[in-house]
Amino acid sequence: MKRFIKMISFVLIFSLVFGIMPIGYAQGNEVPEMIEYGFVDAGDAKIEYGIYGKADGEPLLLLSPNGGDMHCFDGSILPEMSKHFKVITVSVRGTGKSDWVEGTMNFETMSEDVVKLLDYLKIEKTNIFGFSDGGNLGFVFTLAHQDRVKSLVVMGSNINTRGTNTFDQIQITYQYIILCIEAWLYKDDEIARRRDIKGMMVGQPSLTFEDISQIKVPVLNIFGEHDMIKRSHSKKITRSIEGAKELMIIGGGHSTCFEFTDEIINPALLEFYGVAE
Repeated sequence: MKRFIKMISFVLIFSLVFGIMPIGYAQGNEVPEMIEYGFVDAGDAKIEYGIYGKADGEPLLLLSPNGGDMHCFDGSILPEMSKHFKVITVSVRGTGKSDWVEGTMNFETMSEDVVKLLDYLKIEKTNIFGFSDGGNLGFVFTLAHQDRVKSLVVMGSNINTRGTNTFDQIQITYQYIILCIEAWLYKDDEIARRRDIKGMMVGQPSLTFEDISQIKVPVLNIFGEHDMIKRSHSKKITRSIEGAKELMIIGGGHSTCFEFTDEIINPALLEFYGVAE
């Protein structure tokens, strides 16, 4: 059995290299100084967070992609956004130094973690930027707590797994199955944690276009020309939300959209937020 697992793992590594590449970010910008760092008690888990920029500024919450922690945006949008906002970054449960609790890795639980974070920081309403699964969490959070959201920007996000390109979704599912087998075989908590994180991309989220039509806050939907999210799905997200705007980054893929941070993403965000450069 172990020999079989090693063989499958080799195939998995091959697919990662030549298929879905690990999420990466432009790292050309200097990371600003963190002005606050700590943990929020979410009941069953401690949630790590950090704050950058203007202590008395308008809040902007950054939500990271699947498996990413509070430092995912350090070298991309964080430096510029921290010049204009009170930027809150968070390691959702199971990432960074936040606790992992088996069986709780879902957007609904994470959404309630965000509520506890905002309550702890005494923030009534915030702007949200979420990339990939971070955008998915943004959708779920906004639908559940629309009164806490001033605006929502999602990038490379989908409202259900049917929105992911078939080849990419097959690889994601394959990777998840391998992690399930390894977690069962080795009884290792770290493998189980990674299994649960990857599993979020297999059956979540499970929203409909009718669901997101209930979103009434300003929305900007960003996606890459060659994104792993189907273009038809991305465009239907925009059409389903009244007044939503969209931006397709020509030449961008999924995470490779961050290669256009300075020339496209940051200016688009500042324009959307109504901030003069």
